[in-house]
Amino acid sequence: MASVKKNVIFNYGGQLYSTLIGILVLPLFLEHVGAEAYGLIGFYTLVQAWMSLVDLGMTPTIGREVARLRTKPSESARLVGIVNSLEVVFVIIAGIVAFSMVVCREWLSANWLTVEVLDLATVETAVAIIGITVAVRWASSLNRSGINAFESQVWLNIFEVVINTLRFPVALLLVIWLDGDVLAYFYFQLAVVGIEFLILRRKLRGLLPVVQASRFSWPELKRIAPFAISIGYTTAIWVLLTQLDKLVLSKTLTLSEYGYFTLVATVSSGVMMLSGPVSKAILPRMTALLAEGKKDEMIQLYRKSTRLIVILVMPIAITIACLPYSVLFAWTGNAEAARWGEQILPLFILGAAILAVVAFQYYLQYVYGNLKYHVRYNTFSVLANVPLIIFLAVEYGPIGVAWLWLGFRALSLLVWVPFIHSRFAPGLNRVWFLKDVLTPLMLVFGVVFVGMVVIENVEQASRSLQFLALAIMCTCATLLPAAWVFRSVFRRSRVS
Repeated sequence: MASVKKNVIFNYGGQLYSTLIGILVLPLFLEHVGAEAYGLIGFYTLVQAWMSLVDLGMTPTIGREVARLRTKPSESARLVGIVNSLEVVFVIIAGIVAFSMVVCREWLSANWLTVEVLDLATVETAVAIIGITVAVRWASSLNRSGINAFESQVWLNIFEVVINTLRFPVALLLVIWLDGDVLAYFYFQLAVVGIEFLILRRKLRGLLPVVQASRFSWPELKRIAPFAISIGYTTAIWVLLTQLDKLVLSKTLTLSEYGYFTLVATVSSGVMMLSGPVSKAILPRMTALLAEGKKDEMIQLYRKSTRLIVILVMPIAITIACLPYSVLFAWTGNAEAARWGEQILPLFILGAAILAVVAFQYYLQYVYGNLKYHVRYNTFSVLANVPLIIFLAVEYGPIGVAWLWLGFRALSLLVWVPFIHSRFAPGLNRVWFLKDVLTPLMLVFGVVFVGMVVIENVEQASRSLQFLALAIMCTCATLLPAAWVFRSVFRRSRVS
């Protein structure tokens, strides 16, 4: 069985590379294609996020089915039949989405996006390519989820590094070579996702047992439907809660302003992505531990992973929240973009960091295969938040939705997480919150506070010095608390 530690290391290596390469390269796209074309790239990211609505919970469901059945030779034909059946569904849905975007390209370009400089024909072509690209990339998620559940995560992360190298730095070189041609960027992205789909599909097929299985099994789809629908429903709510503001703002802001907002959203999503490698590694193992009756071991893995997330996410989030202008200016070199985003970035980044911690209660429900509480709370969340998001986005713009984003994440941490712990792990919440969340968080706050005192008036420094100061502060805020929180692990390492 693959090592959880090895998978976490490679997951973080792959995720860190993918996140950093995107964060480092994206401002250069802004420089070479301009703010308005960069807004189109932001719209591409938005459409990718909204593709989750058509997933209907199938991607996480296939991951759970693979993790559950892969060790049972008697279930091999059943496992392959499930993968075959879901692949048929994925291909049909992807085709419908791509066709719809191509048909609606003129309306979206003229009536939704606020275009001021770009040629409308260019925007229409970009929208059509975006539709096809996101559909193909979403279809790849079935194969990616299956490979991950087989715990073939070392290979997957190496492959993702190659793909993301093509998607970001190689695409940037192409755009520079072609003098900022934004359509070249989108055509290249389409070619990359096509290659990605073919290789991922071949890899998953190589991992699956070689058995005779049905090409399409309606009974198997019916069997997994309740779990898939539960996740699909909550995923749809998740998209509404996290992407509705971006959708509304893509209508109310000019394409140039939306390009600046995309920078803020990119930083925030980068923080949330830091929790992805841990969840990818622990969910199959937590599910297996619980199935084997090792609940205490599962809870210990849950707690250790929480501390790891706090130590990795909070230093970055708190540093950014304290010095938002310096972060944006050091990153982009664009003073206008930095001033535009400095008020909303702290709110979005802190909300994203809290969300990375709040997500653990979902992991607990997932491994038990019981998502009824998750469905209920998210139903309440969407009913309460959607009208507020629309109102605040229209009336107050990005700052309004930023305050709502942070406030609701904090409420979830203080109210909802304790409730879920009381249902699935009674007695856990107090020790989890005090020792696994609050203690490392206070240590991080302390280090950042000292750093703020030491580097007073950092905004007046040069761009390179601002970047250096931020890097040193963030590194210290990660390493010093980590040394204290995981000191027992270091002691055991020295003894052995």
